Amino acid sequence: MKEVSNTQNIPDNNHNPCTPEIMAQHSRINSELASEFIDSVPSPCFILNRDRRIVSYNTALTEAVGEKDVNMILGRHPGDLLRCCNSQKNYCGDSPSCLQCGALQAIQTAMTGQKSEEECMLLANVDNKVKAYTFRVNASPIDIGEEQYYIIHLADISDKKHKEMMERVFLHDLLNAINGIANAGTLLRSEAVRPEQQELAEMIVERSHYMANEINAHRLFLSAETKKLELYNEPVDVVQFIESICTFYNTSQLGKGKNVSINSKVSKFSLTTDKRILYRIIENLVKNAVEASLPNGSIKVEACEKNGRALFTISNQGSLPMTVAHQIFKRSFSTKGSGRGLGTYSVKMFTENYLRGRVWFDSSLEDGTNFYVELPLTPSDNKLTQNICPRVNN
Repeated sequence: MKEVSNTQNIPDNNHNPCTPEIMAQHSRINSELASEFIDSVPSPCFILNRDRRIVSYNTALTEAVGEKDVNMILGRHPGDLLRCCNSQKNYCGDSPSCLQCGALQAIQTAMTGQKSEEECMLLANVDNKVKAYTFRVNASPIDIGEEQYYIIHLADISDKKHKEMMERVFLHDLLNAINGIANAGTLLRSEAVRPEQQELAEMIVERSHYMANEINAHRLFLSAETKKLELYNEPVDVVQFIESICTFYNTSQLGKGKNVSINSKVSKFSLTTDKRILYRIIENLVKNAVEASLPNGSIKVEACEKNGRALFTISNQGSLPMTVAHQIFKRSFSTKGSGRGLGTYSVKMFTENYLRGRVWFDSSLEDGTNFYVELPLTPSDNKLTQNICPRVNN
């Protein structure tokens, strides 16, 4: 049987899409909508007509696609202009693969009269080489004169997405390696004969657990920052929970050489919450208190049920300068040098955005520094209460 070639959807690359009708729409848009308006947008932006053809665009788009000839831009479909691989054998939107295209979905939603935001993963053929892009596409209907058009904004988030993917893979592989070291250290500890061998093996296990803890904390933070963190609520015995954190830091390398003691005073009660997130909140505050403590200092960790809510208090004897106190919850602010500063920010984000509680602190020369975390006892009791500003007396 002779193969039938379907050529009706194959685009004619020699055809000039900039028809008189397209030019007329372009002129009407420029007269109704100042060209400086769309040109002021720093990211690639263009306007489509009802046939999804470009009738206006900004300078950022010409720079992004490497094309300045108006006749090679006006009248084209977005996929054609962006050199989408699916547009080489089909018109943009006609390929079966286009059904999953985030850009097409955003445009179709805009055509129903609604604003839309989608992510578009696009494979382009640039100079006979395949290149991958990820765009965040915002599409909105816009009335110009008596006609309806659709304004499209593109934000290239390829580097951001690539970084997120590489970071997830790296942390996953690193955690597997750390767990392997911890298992090897445990085996060495069980077979060690001399005390110094047991001490060395114990150090390997302890540091491996600490590193695994830090990796898991970072993974949780990344999920929260990208709004991909899902809650898993479970009953938490507060006494056991606080004791596990205090034991971890009382035996960790962080407090050695400072003789910092961590004491707990915990009422017997339980709450239902995401234990992973609660651990990161309290553990971060205890860690900060240890790092801020002077040699022979002491840290207090308290927890009680108050007015039907759980209240955690972490205290140390030092005080915060006013210049530090007013920035304590800001992202990337740290007194410990560059590359730090996510600790107290993550505490606030986890507490208020995910556990629906509140966090605040007070600090003075007489009473030291006290951080407070208040949470609902059950997930259903999730009304946010008014934040309390820090009290700082220096």
